[in-house]
Amino acid sequence: MPDFSSFSADQFAAALRRGTDGLWSLDAAVWLLTRHSVWLDSPELRNLAQGGVDENDEVWAGFDVRRIKEAIDSGELGEWREDLAILLMAMSLYGDFPISLRYTCENLSEENLALIGEALFKACGYEVGLAVTEGRDDLAP
Repeated sequence: MPDFSSFSADQFAAALRRGTDGLWSLDAAVWLLTRHSVWLDSPELRNLAQGGVDENDEVWAGFDVRRIKEAIDSGELGEWREDLAILLMAMSLYGDFPISLRYTCENLSEENLALIGEALFKACGYEVGLAVTEGRDDLAP
């Protein structure tokens, strides 16, 4: 299994994208982690990634959401904060990881809520750019 600790955030994101097999919800989870950018640099999260090398000798990565849940529950990934809410949402898109939308999204910034909203569109196969995530306030109400 590859050692992701030596990967840059961009290399880790590319490996995660290769590991999605084109499934919309997995792509959306990786998109959310990439756009949010905090978790791709996290050594704790990288230690929970698994992966391999495909037939083209390219490294792929993925997550066992049960291990992520155990790490969150044990406090290994820190106390409750917006960054952790983003990870919870990403893992709920990634696999069997039920969350409470009310408690996960409560008190999140407009920017992070917009990222989550766009990730939900992507998980359903829609390619949209919400005004807030595109940095365009001319379309926002």
